[in-house]
Amino acid sequence: MRRRSDSNGASDADQDISDCEPLPPTKETEVSPISRSDGLGISLPRPSNASSVLSGFEGGIAPAIHAVLEQGTWCDKISAKKTKRIKIWLDTNAARVCWHPTNSAKSFFIDDVREIRVGADARNARDDAQVQPEDENRMISIIYQGLTRSKGSHIKYMHLRTPDAYITNLWVEALDQVTRERTAIMNALSSSTDKSEVSINMAWSQAMSRKAADQPAAFTLEDARRLCRQLEINCTPGTVKTHFDWINPERTGQLSRSQFKEFVNSFKERKDIQHEWRNLTMGTDREIDEPQFLDFLRMIQKIDVAKDVAHWSTVFDKFAKAVPADGQTSLEQTPRVKKIMNAQGFKNFLTSSWNAPLKMSKGDEVLDRPINEYFISSSHNTYLLGRQVAGSSSVEGYVAALVKGCRCIEIDCWDGDDGRPVVTHGRTMTTRIAFADCVSVISRYAFHSTPYPLIISLEVHCSAEQQQVMVDLMLKHWADELCTEPIMSNSINLPSPEELKNKILIKVKASEESGYSQGATDTPTSQTRSRSLSSALANAGISDSSYMTLSPRVASPPGASPLDHLANGTSTPRGSTMTMTPSVSSDDSDEVAAALERSAKRRNTSKIIPELGALGVYAQGIKYAGFTAQNAKTYNHVFSFAENTFIKRCTDATDSKAMLEKHNMRHLMRVYPGARRIDSSNFNPLQAWRRGVQMAALNWQTYDIHMQMNQAMFAAGSDRLGYVLKPEELRHAKHLPIANILADGLEHKEKKGKKLVKFDVNVISAQRLPRPRNTSTEGGMNPYVEVEMYCADEKSLDTARGEGGTNASARDGMLGIGSPLRHRTRIIEGNGFDPQFNTRLALSVQTKHQSLIFVRWTVWNSPEANSTSTNNTLLATFTAKLDSLQQGLRHIPLFNPSGEQYRDAKLFVKIHKEAPVALSSDDYTRQLPDLSASPRPEPPRTGRTWPRFGIFSRSTSERRRREQLADPRGSLSRTSSMERTFLP
Repeated sequence: MRRRSDSNGASDADQDISDCEPLPPTKETEVSPISRSDGLGISLPRPSNASSVLSGFEGGIAPAIHAVLEQGTWCDKISAKKTKRIKIWLDTNAARVCWHPTNSAKSFFIDDVREIRVGADARNARDDAQVQPEDENRMISIIYQGLTRSKGSHIKYMHLRTPDAYITNLWVEALDQVTRERTAIMNALSSSTDKSEVSINMAWSQAMSRKAADQPAAFTLEDARRLCRQLEINCTPGTVKTHFDWINPERTGQLSRSQFKEFVNSFKERKDIQHEWRNLTMGTDREIDEPQFLDFLRMIQKIDVAKDVAHWSTVFDKFAKAVPADGQTSLEQTPRVKKIMNAQGFKNFLTSSWNAPLKMSKGDEVLDRPINEYFISSSHNTYLLGRQVAGSSSVEGYVAALVKGCRCIEIDCWDGDDGRPVVTHGRTMTTRIAFADCVSVISRYAFHSTPYPLIISLEVHCSAEQQQVMVDLMLKHWADELCTEPIMSNSINLPSPEELKNKILIKVKASEESGYSQGATDTPTSQTRSRSLSSALANAGISDSSYMTLSPRVASPPGASPLDHLANGTSTPRGSTMTMTPSVSSDDSDEVAAALERSAKRRNTSKIIPELGALGVYAQGIKYAGFTAQNAKTYNHVFSFAENTFIKRCTDATDSKAMLEKHNMRHLMRVYPGARRIDSSNFNPLQAWRRGVQMAALNWQTYDIHMQMNQAMFAAGSDRLGYVLKPEELRHAKHLPIANILADGLEHKEKKGKKLVKFDVNVISAQRLPRPRNTSTEGGMNPYVEVEMYCADEKSLDTARGEGGTNASARDGMLGIGSPLRHRTRIIEGNGFDPQFNTRLALSVQTKHQSLIFVRWTVWNSPEANSTSTNNTLLATFTAKLDSLQQGLRHIPLFNPSGEQYRDAKLFVKIHKEAPVALSSDDYTRQLPDLSASPRPEPPRTGRTWPRFGIFSRSTSERRRREQLADPRGSLSRTSSMERTFLP
């Protein structure tokens, strides 16, 4: 398997100052004078009268290989539908692979190649294309990034069967050489001296190889412009000429080799960092010692150095240099040295991984809370690579998600041919893959990036026979990793991720035999006080007077199977199980019996076989019948809602929102995109997270703003493990909405109040921004940056403010969930290489969910140098959770439309955060009414919970209205005029 190493790979920011990896020789590397280099860096025969290859030529077969590929080779293009014979060739001028002379859609750029697989390594990539075993050594699978108007950016596969193994090797070696040499050239601007020297020598050799035999070995202005395009120095031709003339004051139009090196190095200067260095050294430009460096970390970078002084001393040593110590005498036999940091060392530190913008992992994370108290990185229809309809299914979807740390993936299982289940998006035109292949791939990648539990969400449409095949395959491939029974018997709480390390959990509907009773009933613990239910059983219409009472039962035997010891009731902390017995009056008995009968009919419709249902040990899917239904009391149940259904449950017009939040404090919930999202777009995960939903399952193949937020949620420190501890207000009952807690008294309850959160960022500059596709290389770029602040609160006026730059927020002034506060910098015309913005933006928001604030940077190009133009192009983006951002001077990485990081494109910013400030409850929260002041407070109602905003009923009887009119104190004002406007 060969993965590419191109512009989306690691940058210098990920490298230490010392490079220990093997590098090419640092001596000048000359290319044979009879070869030339094209735009790809491929050596091709140059026009000359030479009749033989010189003895100094290295890689002598290369010209023949490249000539063959330029002329084209005939191959079989294989897909699931058909096999087509095509001629494929390498267009060295455009840096792309083509198989049609005029249709650009039948081609791909070399830089868009993500991976090349050959032979057996390509089996997973070509799972939708059947290949005979004897042809395997002639197979090449090229995985690349496609871009179309209808589907946008998406992953594409090209499976080629070459005439023989020789042609296969030609293509593989050529593409590999192209990507390696293009990457090597890009290091010419590296902060690592060794890497830069090698790349500069290579660039000189390539430039000279393009010269005719009778031309002098000199570097011209045209060569300079070509090199700048190759190095992604996207500036105007005039800027290139300015640099060229500055190196060549004689204006000869040619640079010598030493001048060529100066020319390249002139683009390595960072005036923005030099400015920060002068500020640090008080304008003296003198070196700094370790105490001064640690002061910089404390004062500017806001790092708690005292927690690990030894670590930061080591970091200083990495970027400092040794010089003779002061005060030495000639009598000293061993010279004393001291470490100091100069401007170059300071620059190297700022661009290194030691100065990353996101918080780093401490390495001692322990995820010991119950799994329901975490947000879990989750995927929807993981097997799809594109659209929900007529898209491609592939195990590559699982590989990509698991490598990125996803901890909940989905498998849709259907009956396949020959008794073998398949995975596909049912009743659509998506392709199929074998369930066995999915299980096999998952076994290899399940714990590739994190050891914490992986949840497999099974959507089963198979017959009983093929369900048994599924069970057998999972037991075979996952073996001891598959969780088949509780790790602790008689538990009433879900285990922690720590307890479930390296375990695969199955989320599957309960079988008809196990029914809803599998698992333990929700009983009070030390975290949640016992409370009476003031709402009816939603599925049965049972009032709270018929609430279940507990009667003890004998505990299950220690050796019982999951079905045995989970089927008959609830366990207490002491180990005895309990059943739930309705306690009803004679007046209600008929109603209760009928309701329970209807509920039983709804329950007994599962077609899941017991062997498969038994695997849902900690994630048993049940059909929603109300949050107070009996099966909603089992500790191991999971509710799954489509986004539209979920939003309906959360509307203020119903009582279910508070009950939903209460449910998610103890139990699991999964929310997935609605059926209308056939383009694989995503819903806003903030809608789910703010209600405590653990699994907000998104379409990972679509890198929209919502997927960007999802990535940001799980991007920093221990969050990269795929589990993020929910904020306290979403884990503990004392923070439940006031309307839902009156029955329990007020002494231990806290209402979530708003806090003022401030974020300040100075967008200083950008480096090596990518050029927009399909634009002239001669035209300049006009970039600008937008900074957005997202929160999880409902839209409202005057809850968010911004200063600096240009306000680009919604015109109606409504800010909140789905409508961010947005400000932008000024436009820098003609410079996409190192534009200097120097724009300070101060953003603030009033929120109840301070841990769910996200900041997004977007970089745009404006062809017309107008930020309001509709023709502006989004070039790159980066999203971060505000809590995850580090302060001070940081380099922000930038990502392309597929979520891949650009190799060299960065934003240089200075970040400042302030501690959230609690706002006055008089201004932003509703105070409970003084019950003693009310002339006739209404008694608590049974049959429903309190509405969130109206503590007392707005519907009074005629008698009560007459009494209130007669009362000299008047009636109690229950809601403000604004609230009455919005109440249903």
